[in-house]
Amino acid sequence: MLVQEAVVSQKAIPAVSIIMPVYNEGIEVVHSIQSAIKKFESLLSSSFELIVVDDGSNDRTRDFLRVIKDDRVSVVRQRVNSGKGGAQLFAFKYASGDIVIFADGDMQAFPKDLQHYLDALENADIAIASKRVPGAHLRASVTRNFLSIGFNSFVHVLLSLHMRDTQAGFKVFRRSALEKILPLISVKRYAFDVELLVVATKICNYKVVELPAKVDLASGFSLRNIIRMMVDLLGIAYRLKIKHWYQDNYGRPHCDYEPILRW
Repeated sequence: MLVQEAVVSQKAIPAVSIIMPVYNEGIEVVHSIQSAIKKFESLLSSSFELIVVDDGSNDRTRDFLRVIKDDRVSVVRQRVNSGKGGAQLFAFKYASGDIVIFADGDMQAFPKDLQHYLDALENADIAIASKRVPGAHLRASVTRNFLSIGFNSFVHVLLSLHMRDTQAGFKVFRRSALEKILPLISVKRYAFDVELLVVATKICNYKVVELPAKVDLASGFSLRNIIRMMVDLLGIAYRLKIKHWYQDNYGRPHCDYEPILRW
């Protein structure tokens, strides 16, 4: 395993780069990474690298990451926690594959057939896991499932983003698509996936396909986080429909957005 913060080693370029954020997982991070490696080994026929992003953990996660001994695993670290989206944005500069996968550290969403996702990129730019398409398997409490449906309905109404599921934590991209999308991303936490898909479909005109996955939603979800997600959604709608910020900045390599509210 290679631990790095600013230097990328010289090694064979993999076909697939997997970016996985982790935060305060302690010793469980070892099991999470080993489990992820086994899954990707069994389902990927091509070479891959796993880039683990320690998103500013303040426990012993960083120490336990050193236990991983696998040349395909690289660890990059942010000194301050920035959220899943911020971690994935940070780690993308270390990815070298032509195909890039965003996977949550807890692997709560994983495809039944990963090769199906890769094959889908022959005719699409992005393939995303969904818990609401035929063939998907969802395990969630009644409350969490209700909140998930309500959030997705709000996304449909507010942003006209007609996807059955934006939040499942497994997404596969053509690298060329991400290079156009990520400069326009300003949300770093819970509504990151929504903004990414809004930019992909409404600004870049990329084709996105939803494919079935096994999804296990945790039961806990705070009111504070729900409010933050809703405020971030309003911000996305403001930039898209009122300020036209995405449209005006599309194609620029660097587009820093100054938010009205800082979380």
